[in-house]
Amino acid sequence: MSGSFFGLNIARTGLFSSQRALQITGHNIANANTPGYSRQRLNVTESNPIGIPGGQGMQGTGVDTTSIQQIRDAFLDFKIRKEFTTSGEWEPRLEALQQIEAIFNEPSDSGIRKVMDEFFSALQELSEGEKADNLTVRAQVRQRGIALAKTLNHMYNQLSDMQKNTDFAVETTVDQINGYAKEIAKLNKQISIYELDGSHANDLRDQRNLLIDKLSELVDIDVKEIPNGNSENLGTNMRIMIGGNILVSNENYNTLKATPREGLNNYLDQPRLLEIKWEDGTTFSCRGGKLKGLLDVRDNIDGKEKGIPYYMDKLNKFTTTFILRFNMQHGSGYGLAGAGTGIPFFNSAYLMKIPDTTPATPVPAGYKYLKDTNGNTIKDADGNFYITKDIDYGGMQYVSNVDINALGGNSDADIIQKFEEKNQGYTLFKVEGASGSVWLKMKIVKAGDVDISNEIYNNLNNIAAGKKAYDSDSDGVLDSALTGDGSNALALNELRHDGNMFAWGTPDDYFKSLISNLGVDGQEAVRMVDNQAVLIKDIDNKRQSISGVSLDEEMTNMIKFQQSYNACARMITVVDEMLDKIINGMGVVGR
Repeated sequence: MSGSFFGLNIARTGLFSSQRALQITGHNIANANTPGYSRQRLNVTESNPIGIPGGQGMQGTGVDTTSIQQIRDAFLDFKIRKEFTTSGEWEPRLEALQQIEAIFNEPSDSGIRKVMDEFFSALQELSEGEKADNLTVRAQVRQRGIALAKTLNHMYNQLSDMQKNTDFAVETTVDQINGYAKEIAKLNKQISIYELDGSHANDLRDQRNLLIDKLSELVDIDVKEIPNGNSENLGTNMRIMIGGNILVSNENYNTLKATPREGLNNYLDQPRLLEIKWEDGTTFSCRGGKLKGLLDVRDNIDGKEKGIPYYMDKLNKFTTTFILRFNMQHGSGYGLAGAGTGIPFFNSAYLMKIPDTTPATPVPAGYKYLKDTNGNTIKDADGNFYITKDIDYGGMQYVSNVDINALGGNSDADIIQKFEEKNQGYTLFKVEGASGSVWLKMKIVKAGDVDISNEIYNNLNNIAAGKKAYDSDSDGVLDSALTGDGSNALALNELRHDGNMFAWGTPDDYFKSLISNLGVDGQEAVRMVDNQAVLIKDIDNKRQSISGVSLDEEMTNMIKFQQSYNACARMITVVDEMLDKIINGMGVVGR
């Protein structure tokens, strides 16, 4: 049978339970705005009852507090981290595509197409008969040519700087990953110590979960918490893996290391871009997250996820083909004051057609006749010969049919693509030979290096506006181009409408297609980022509905536990009055 003071003990357990519940409620309210905080709840259970003699039942003994539980859904954590990883991968890609769009700046009044409009307008004016020998018109052509070259330089250099900046962002992201790994390992150690007695270090776990959430935005991770044995008192071993390699294992962690590359992944790369490896030199494999997005943006020259090198490569190929064709046409014309053929307008991609002549004709300094592998001078179907320079100086080189056939392409565009895949930094150019087509290879001209040639920059007479020259004394030495002959300037102007210049059509079509592809990629990136934001918000709302602190609910709990505490206190008062009656009020009859 319970004693007289037993009621006090029951009320005492209620007081303590209510008091602790109020403290937890206060902790929840205090952290309502703390990032990553999960609300906590006091778990209570009835104390062990005692039996009443005579089979009258069991007497309750009050309440016990068993644990402070963190309210959290591990499955939602898993889901949202997967979405964080996808979002983290697309955000830098979107940012990069928006920057590239700004660099190309099309359509606008200052983009490359506007500059080309002005360049071809100047050539059109030069081709108008009497203006062909007008030095003012020629100066305008030169200045428009300089503007075109500077625009190409500017776009290339901006893309190049963007690659450097992305490389710095890669290094920063690697540092962040290493920092998070270190902090998580440190928290793992603290959690292990606090949970040795079977407790739950809820607040430390919140801090760890918040760091894991942030880490999942940077790189794809696999998180596992494995119990140490069958007893809760043995704690857990928490592991974070990246691509099958351990980043964090309980209180230990590995780090990533960014070291400069010895070589180049492609001909457009800046020297010594950073290569990511594990600290012990093991190859690092990244399949998602911000780091993968940055690496794709920095490195990809092809594939679905096009990076900065892809657009640099496209810009270079435009520059190479356009300059080559322009120089060929320009070099076949004549300037003023005895300026003969073979003068390039731009400073690279040298291939000059020599019409109506023979290989015995002297060639300009630095040039040589183009020959095949058997030493035969190459000429086209019209009997024209070609002069070029050494391939290291913007010239071209014959490619044998055996090498072309080995590529296995079904079309010219296919052959060029296959050749470029195997010979980075080089491209092919096709010349229709007398006995069939001839393929020539040349180094791709970087848009950042293009300029007008010194011959044009230093002497306006060298602009070859005419197709025919004038030899006044018939000594075989040209005096000047025919006055008013702007026929070659007209041919140069017509290059703008040459639909066979690129696989994508005319020069205008090339940029339209490039900008169109860029726009499609940008729209996809915007869609992915927006969709991920909606998905993450939806999952986070569900997570907050479980783990988040509701001030209304906590205020209700506060009143509930306060009243419970007051009731227990009242119970003690009642028992006290009962004891007072027994002790001081009983047995006083007759006093």
